[in-house]
Amino acid sequence: MPAVSAELLLMLMPLAAVIAILLGRQQQRLTEILSEGEGMRRAMLTLEAVFDQVPVGLAVLDLELRYVRTNRLLADFNGLPAEDHVGKSIYDFIPEIAPAVEDRVRQVAATGRSIVGTVLEGATAAEPHLRRVWRESMYPLYDGNDNLLGVTVAVEDITEQRRLAGALHESQRREQRRTSELEGLMQAAPAALFIAADRECRRVKANAAAERMLRLHRGQSPVPDAPGGRAFSVYAGATLLALDQMPLQRAAATGEEIRSEPLTVRFSNNERLHVVINALPLRDETGEVVGAVAGFVEAPASNAAIDA
Repeated sequence: MPAVSAELLLMLMPLAAVIAILLGRQQQRLTEILSEGEGMRRAMLTLEAVFDQVPVGLAVLDLELRYVRTNRLLADFNGLPAEDHVGKSIYDFIPEIAPAVEDRVRQVAATGRSIVGTVLEGATAAEPHLRRVWRESMYPLYDGNDNLLGVTVAVEDITEQRRLAGALHESQRREQRRTSELEGLMQAAPAALFIAADRECRRVKANAAAERMLRLHRGQSPVPDAPGGRAFSVYAGATLLALDQMPLQRAAATGEEIRSEPLTVRFSNNERLHVVINALPLRDETGEVVGAVAGFVEAPASNAAIDA
C-alpha cells in the first residue's frame, strides 16, 4: 500500500471532521424522526381508542355520502360491523332518513359550517320495524391544505330519553289535572276542609267554607297563632289543645285517623264555634305519611261545651 504523506493527512483531517459532524447530525435526526414516529403512532392509537369508545355514534362520510369510517357504536346502530360500512352509501343503511341526512351533508359542504343537534326519527335497515329518535350533529372535515374531504357525523340515540320525557310530561299533566280537580272539589264543598302538604303541617290550605267558618281572610293560615293567621283557641271539652294536639296535626304526625271528634273554637272576642271534625293521614305510593286532610261541620253547642 502506498504511503500517505503527512501533508495529505493534514489536508484530509478537516474533511474527516466535517464528515463526522454531518454523520452525527444525521444520526441525531434519524433518532428524532424515529421518536416522532413513535409519538405519532401512540397518538394514533389513542385516537383510535377514543373513536371507538366514545358514547356516541361517529362516522366519516365522503362527499358522495359513502362511509369512510365508523365507530363501533354507530355500526351497532346500523346492525353491521364497522368494516362492512366502508365504501357503502348511507342509503344502504338508513334509507328512510338518508334524504334528510344528505340535505344536511350538502349544506355543510356548501357553507363549511357545522349543523348541531338536529333531531330526526326513523328506522335503520337492521331494524326496519323499530322506530327510533336520533340527535345528529355534522362537522366539515378538511385536510392540511383546507380542502374539504367530507363530513364527520355524530349520532346519539335519544329514543329512551324522549320516551321518559314524554312519560314525565304526561305524568305532570295528569297531576295538574288532579290538582285542579281537587281544588275545584275543595272550593265547592259545603263542609270546611283543610289539607296539610307536609307532616309538620307548615303548609295548610283551607277551602272557602273553612275560611268563612273560622273568619279568615282569603289565603290566611287556619293554624292558630300562625304568622298571618287569625288567633283563636281550640278546646276538646274544657281542655285547651296545643297545636300538636289538633286532629290535623295528629293525623299528619302519627298516621292516626280521627273520626267525629267534637271540638270548640273560641275566637278572640270570646265567641264560640262548636264543630265535629274528621282527620285522615295522606300517604304516598309507598304508604309513607306525607301530610293530612281534615274536614269539619258545625255542631250543636251541647255536643262540645267548654268552661267559660
